[in-house]
Amino acid sequence: MTLDLQHAAQRRMRRTVLVLVAVVLFLVAALVVIATRDGGSDNNGKGSPSAVSSPSPTPTLPEDDGGYVAPAQYVKLPDGAEKVGDLPIKFPRTPEGATAMLVASARNAWAFDAAKVKAGILAYASADYRDSMAASAEDGAIGNREFAGVPSTGELPAGATLNAWPIGVQWSEADSGTVDALVLLRVTSAPKEGAEPKITIVVSPAQAVWEAGDWKVMPTSPATNLPDPVDVGTAKFNADGWKAIQEGDRL
Repeated sequence: MTLDLQHAAQRRMRRTVLVLVAVVLFLVAALVVIATRDGGSDNNGKGSPSAVSSPSPTPTLPEDDGGYVAPAQYVKLPDGAEKVGDLPIKFPRTPEGATAMLVASARNAWAFDAAKVKAGILAYASADYRDSMAASAEDGAIGNREFAGVPSTGELPAGATLNAWPIGVQWSEADSGTVDALVLLRVTSAPKEGAEPKITIVVSPAQAVWEAGDWKVMPTSPATNLPDPVDVGTAKFNADGWKAIQEGDRL
């Protein structure tokens, strides 16, 4: 990614810092790393993602040989014991449980609907930050619209989509009530029907704290020295220590 791309991404992400940190998108308060690759998308998600317009994006990752490399590590994250609406909560008090909450929050946060963004904040944000972040849910939804290249207000164009699929995780247990994690997401977006989807790989740092009988998201300071964004199925995914998330019969 060129320096101009990095600066443009940072400017856009600052607009939604409160919301996106709260719901573990981490696109702002953390230094977000976005991979851009040339060419169309394939089944491994190796497409042509770009968070901002650029006539000639510079790849941030070395080219691979195009062959699929199976993940060296898998993890089946635990389910929440309860739900609020369709959002799982009440995860076990383990590092895997904390990571599962962060993954659920990250997946929910990529939405055009401000009500959905707000629901994620209310379900997952730490109590000390929940109300102030919930008040900015509309800004978060606008940021998501801009990310996908759709108008910031009004009806969505037919066929506009924005979906995040968490594909990998890393975590470390600071203590029995605090877990630091990285969530690797493959974000697919399209501004309208017929547009070629963009695939963006995002590395999202996060922290979970044990609070009132469940894991909650704690806002984190901007991170440095994040690993490169890399898709599952590549040698670098394994070299960087990612655990592939296994859900049902697919990663």
